[in-house]
Amino acid sequence: MHKGLGWLTAGVAALLLTSGCKQQDRQQQQDIQGDARAQVESAQERSQQALEQAKDAQARAADEQKDAVDARQDVEKASQELQEAQAKAQKESQEAQTVQQQASNQAQQAQAEVQQSQQQALEAQRQQQQQLAEAQQQSAQQQEQLARNQQQQATQPIAQQQLVTGRVVSSSPDELLLSSSGAPGQPQIRLQVNEQTQVLVNGRQGSVADISEGSQVRASYQDVGGEPTALRVDVTSSGQQGIGGSQDTSGGQDTSGGQDTSGGQLQPQQ
Repeated sequence: MHKGLGWLTAGVAALLLTSGCKQQDRQQQQDIQGDARAQVESAQERSQQALEQAKDAQARAADEQKDAVDARQDVEKASQELQEAQAKAQKESQEAQTVQQQASNQAQQAQAEVQQSQQQALEAQRQQQQQLAEAQQQSAQQQEQLARNQQQQATQPIAQQQLVTGRVVSSSPDELLLSSSGAPGQPQIRLQVNEQTQVLVNGRQGSVADISEGSQVRASYQDVGGEPTALRVDVTSSGQQGIGGSQDTSGGQDTSGGQDTSGGQLQPQQ
């Protein structure tokens, strides 16, 4: 009986041991499962955290990339503005140089024009002085010639001077052809003229060139080498044809008493 009780006890103990083992196994499995779940949850949580961190990193990377793009655009814009500013400064510098060059050219041109004007003024003054000197010299020569003519006329023998009035038929630098009556077909006289011939046009000093065809004249002359040579010619009217008078037929005696009405002394014909 004791033996059977022992087996029973042993059986109960074995049963209890087996049950305890099973329970322990289940507990271990539960613990393992719990640990696995916890590990999975932890892994999921870490994965979620890693995903969020990756999202944050991606967002930061996107922001940094955007900042980098903005910075690059700012740099490009600043570089373009710098280039534009440099180009503008270079253009303004070139324009300033052009304006300065133009101003310098204008100043040089103005200075050249001033010098040219001064030279022209000096040349005009010199020419005026030269013309004045020539005019004075010519006037002095004419006065001297007139004095010589008057002196020569005064020293001529009285018997050699003759007087004629009439119209100029033709005139040349060395002779005058007069119609003594002033009408065509009437007697003509050819008078030689030279540097000593005094010519008065309406009472003023003139020259043979001032005597035109048709002019009414009064001339005193004398024979020089057998040629009638005019001593003095008074032009009383220019280029008008008409009866001016006739050759002196009063024995050489001037009807005015030998006194030339234009200021010259005329003598009777011999």
